[in-house]
Amino acid sequence: MGTSKCYGGPSNGLVPPFVDDPQPQQPPMAPQAPPELPTLPGAPALPASRPQPPQAPETNPQPSSPRPDAVGAGSLRGPRGVFSRFCRSGDRNTLGRALSGYVRKGTGGARNAAHRMSSPRTTARAILQVVRDFERHGPAETLRQLNIPELIGRPAADVFLAIFEVLCPPGGTVDQSITREAMQEAIGDMAEAGVGGFDTITPEQLKDFFLDFVARSIEGRVMADIGGRAISFPDDVSAVEYAQEQLHDFVTGATRGQLSGRLDSLDRLSDRDIAAVVDEIYEVAFELVAAAGEALV
Repeated sequence: MGTSKCYGGPSNGLVPPFVDDPQPQQPPMAPQAPPELPTLPGAPALPASRPQPPQAPETNPQPSSPRPDAVGAGSLRGPRGVFSRFCRSGDRNTLGRALSGYVRKGTGGARNAAHRMSSPRTTARAILQVVRDFERHGPAETLRQLNIPELIGRPAADVFLAIFEVLCPPGGTVDQSITREAMQEAIGDMAEAGVGGFDTITPEQLKDFFLDFVARSIEGRVMADIGGRAISFPDDVSAVEYAQEQLHDFVTGATRGQLSGRLDSLDRLSDRDIAAVVDEIYEVAFELVAAAGEALV
């Protein structure tokens, strides 16, 4: 999206212990069994960082949505045209019409829009599992379970950069690219906000990071669907940046405050519960975006 400075990593050249491992190609899905959520050693919630033998991080979509679901979706031509007019004018009402049209007609409703977020939902579940384990066991034990205990006391952004390298390998589908950029943007936002060490971060700050990732991934999906093709962007780069900032502000404003209350009592949730919470959050987020757009029309 380019709406915030992507985090480039710690200035002292910290390298996560598993980054030197060659990036494996995504393995084919086994026809006899659905994929499970990726895991890091000792932590069922995340992908393995230094498995024995090496194992590729699982980035395949979950069984509930094996690929972006377009069932019931309509044409994206209308929302693209309205979004193009917004990019030229910067008018917030026009942006609202584009987003409500995208959710209601272009994707066929909030549930279908959420189902298009296969890779982002997988990563969001992993992030939320980290938040849950932090609440259950504290920062040191959470990092030990992630097999990166040496990062205790490091900036929280460095910890999520290490997790990012496993959760979001380069390449892959458009859906996976959306996930990767959303994670980079969320880490950059955390670094710019001056969030301190992982050992001093609060559960509320971790939840903010999760919600920021959700919002960023929705922005990325919108841009991929109606902003990246058949869009006549203005020639002025500053106008493009302004349009992206307006999209970010709109999605964040419509979702963050409403969704934060759905993250209570995470320490009591199983992995299955967390998967259900993430799916619900994405569906509600798209509904909130559509409703906010309709309120401006």
